[in-house]
Amino acid sequence: MHLIQSEQELADVARTLSDATTLYLDTEFDSTRDGKTLCLLQISKGESVHLVDTLRLGSLSPLREILSDPGRQWVLHAGSQDVDLLATLFDLAAPPRVFDTQVAWALTTVEHSVSLAYLKFQLLGLRSGKSHQADDWMRRPLPEAQLAYAAADIEELPAMHRALGERLAERGRSTLIFNASHEVNWPARESAEPLAVEDFRNAWQLDAHSQAALRHLIAWYNALDDRERSLAPDAKTLLAIAGRLPETGADLSRIKGVNRRFAAERGDRLVAGLQRAAADADTGGFVPIDPPPYATADEVRLDGWLSLARAEISANLEVAPELAFPGRLMRKIRSRIVETGARAQGAEVFDGWRRELISPAFVDFARRSGDA
Repeated sequence: MHLIQSEQELADVARTLSDATTLYLDTEFDSTRDGKTLCLLQISKGESVHLVDTLRLGSLSPLREILSDPGRQWVLHAGSQDVDLLATLFDLAAPPRVFDTQVAWALTTVEHSVSLAYLKFQLLGLRSGKSHQADDWMRRPLPEAQLAYAAADIEELPAMHRALGERLAERGRSTLIFNASHEVNWPARESAEPLAVEDFRNAWQLDAHSQAALRHLIAWYNALDDRERSLAPDAKTLLAIAGRLPETGADLSRIKGVNRRFAAERGDRLVAGLQRAAADADTGGFVPIDPPPYATADEVRLDGWLSLARAEISANLEVAPELAFPGRLMRKIRSRIVETGARAQGAEVFDGWRRELISPAFVDFARRSGDA
């Protein structure tokens, strides 16, 4: 291992790594309420491990061209925080191709979120300790034992990478790992689904005026952008506002869940719209909403079927259920089945690597269980 603490040493490392097609990476950082501080960058092309002292150096610009090259791949273990730190440091719109060894294991077994030490043992038969895992990475100089621990985090990554590559190839999943790793380490920001009256379980308790106010609030909320929604009241608070029908911005600010800054800046305008909507309510043609059931027998059966499908498909394909069927995806599958009335139609929500690997198995399971 080589500790890099000078600009000249960093320039030498950049030249050494310039011909690498694969980079093995890890980071050590300090985390506080104010954010994360990168303390050490471990980097290798499969030979010597370079420990880049980011606190001593400050600028790592000689590595920018290497780390931002889309023609290279990064190999990391459980790399979401590392990827985020490096992408921020080097101002990357997105990282190059990522091969996450934790994700690769989850793509070839039913085990999820395994530790690096566990994976070293399973793949290479090596045992490693945790003696320096919680050390202070801000102190300088770093003790030799701590530096050796940091180097050990990537010394075996090349051998693990090869072993996992063979497992993936045996299962025909060599190309899927990059999409799966990208999804885990660089998750796309999903747009929030628009609100509807049906999303408010207790809307049935509102009278004609408050229900009209709630519909006004829903239309207003759905028109907000992400930044504006960060200050706006949440769904539970919107229902409370509709029920209370505040008359002024000051009244609005006293409702639990309403941001004071929001109330001061937009309260009077929002309240004025609420009052108009309530006043224009068609009380003569008002049809009360019936309270929705908390659960039905069909919903209980569907939830049980989905749990079984998740378990059986994951076990049969040898893929971790948490990776194959994350919670957000399960909700989408359920909604699609309820919407169409056919369980096999739940497969329509699969995209990316899941469309290739999981979707056929899901359709087959639905058909074998008597529903197409």
